[in-house]
Amino acid sequence: MSKLYPKMYYKNIQSINIEDLISSDIKGLILDVDNTLIDLNQNMPDGVNAWIQTAKNHGIKMCILSNSNKEEKVRK
Repeated sequence: MSKLYPKMYYKNIQSINIEDLISSDIKGLILDVDNTLIDLNQNMPDGVNAWIQTAKNHGIKMCILSNSNKEEKVRK
């Protein structure tokens, strides 16, 4: 069984340069919910929705995952 490991780490999703993704021929992202899309208080930080929409407009697909067993975290 092969394992999947991240190759890049960023402080937050908004710090990922979409142009860098495009120039690196990255077509999709796997995004964690906790501390990536929502903060510890389950709030989505300013700019996350806009970043996601911009990435989608450039054809970048996204998969959201979580190791949480709380369904309400991924439902938002």
